[in-house]
Amino acid sequence: MKLELEKNIVLEGLFEELDFSGFLSFFDLDMPLLPYKILRPLNFEEGTAHFKDLSDIQKQIDQGRLELEKVIDQSRKSPILDFLLPFLENHTLEPFHLYSLGKFVSEDQFLQELERNYPVAFETSGSCRDIEAILNLYTQKHFSILNFTPEEKDLQKQIETLENRLKRMLSEYEEEIYKQTGLKMIYPYPKELDVRPENISKIEYCELLSVESSQNACMVNYNLTPSIQALLDEKERLSGNFSSLIQKKLKKINRELKPFSQAFASYYQKRKKRPFYYILLGPKNIYSLCLPEFRAGCGCELKDGILPSLQKQKKDKYIPLTLSLNRGSNLLFGANMSGKTTVLKTLYFHLIAIRLGLPVPAGSIQLHYPKQVEIHLKSPGDIRWSLSSFGDEINFFTKAIVPFAYILVDELFQSTDPVSGTELCRIFLEEFSPKEIIFFCTSHYPGVLDLKDISLFRMKDLEFNQSDLSNQEMKNISFSDLLEKVPYKIERIPPDKIGAALKERRKPLSIALGFPLPESIKKKIRMHLKG
Repeated sequence: MKLELEKNIVLEGLFEELDFSGFLSFFDLDMPLLPYKILRPLNFEEGTAHFKDLSDIQKQIDQGRLELEKVIDQSRKSPILDFLLPFLENHTLEPFHLYSLGKFVSEDQFLQELERNYPVAFETSGSCRDIEAILNLYTQKHFSILNFTPEEKDLQKQIETLENRLKRMLSEYEEEIYKQTGLKMIYPYPKELDVRPENISKIEYCELLSVESSQNACMVNYNLTPSIQALLDEKERLSGNFSSLIQKKLKKINRELKPFSQAFASYYQKRKKRPFYYILLGPKNIYSLCLPEFRAGCGCELKDGILPSLQKQKKDKYIPLTLSLNRGSNLLFGANMSGKTTVLKTLYFHLIAIRLGLPVPAGSIQLHYPKQVEIHLKSPGDIRWSLSSFGDEINFFTKAIVPFAYILVDELFQSTDPVSGTELCRIFLEEFSPKEIIFFCTSHYPGVLDLKDISLFRMKDLEFNQSDLSNQEMKNISFSDLLEKVPYKIERIPPDKIGAALKERRKPLSIALGFPLPESIKKKIRMHLKG
């Protein structure tokens, strides 16, 4: 099964950056019954029902009542029947349809046995047994050949005998044409000659052939002998009789299948969902994925969330994300390059995956169902729409926001001057604070930290004491090595700790002292730290 996303689901640019294709490849598995599936966002009812089904199946697996590998292997033996269902519904199945239908219902019996503790549509699954019984009555060799009555067998034998005689006579006929004209003819195909050949007179005078000439070419056809024509006429008559008998048999088969066609069509659609669930759960243990747990109230708690594309890059140095967001406004405070944007992208990745019905790479996640997910990252603007970066950010907030939405914004109103940016930040944070949504943004502006009724977080700083900053190793540290020491962890700031948080934000000044900067600059840094 190949998973693809419906167009315009993921913000342009993030699909490649977050490597959604790589994540979707976790679920690639050959499944004839479900060769591909286009994922689209699930609404609340669809999404909660979907994950309940996944959770119920996972419980069966955990309790040892369902063997996942076995049901996946057996599911792969079932053929796809989408092309066949209209013929079954209209009672116009042909012999080649019977093989595919028989293959499906026979393999499904084994699958139903493996799923006996958690059956698919028990009320309609019996239609498979009824259909298999009918097909066994009228077919043989695994549904590939119809069973013939004595009359049909006799006609079939007559036709075979006639065909053997025709084959011999036509072979002699073609050899005689070659002897007389030098032309190699294969009945029943005529031969077109682009130019008049040198032996045209032989061809025109050959009683076994007819010739139609034009200015640039001639068409050579057959003058069959009376004996051959008689055999062909007899074959056509016998074949017509045989075909008539077969059509009567097919009508009878279709008539007997009719009572079960509707139930089977319903069962088939439900059956197709089950392998999809199995395929989603298969990689769950391999890649340490989890199923989301939905809560009634507004909130999100993510534990050890992983962004696969970043984990692939950082490998054992990667630090999973853990955070707990409350209803309303949530503000993440921190210095540049501390990982704030990565936090938003990680959460965005998980929310989109959940909306698409996929397990997510995390230890656990409890949240209200993401009815809407929007993200705005720092933008240079868009000249196609005559939008500056500030205009682009304002335009983002003109979208309708539904209850229980997730709105993620990176560097809220850093696109304008600090004074106006701070005021706009306060306005929007206050606006979203009482709403039944999660508004999660990042900011540098200290002027928003005193707002009431918002949840405040910060990125943890580098843990250096003064001796660290003075030693020789710190003086020679490279920028990349410094980034390796960034903890990339979030901590909540209680209201009574805001002052201390602001003071600790001066730690980058202390870190700067560890670098070989001009002494005049270091002197000014020390003055700022003292003041």
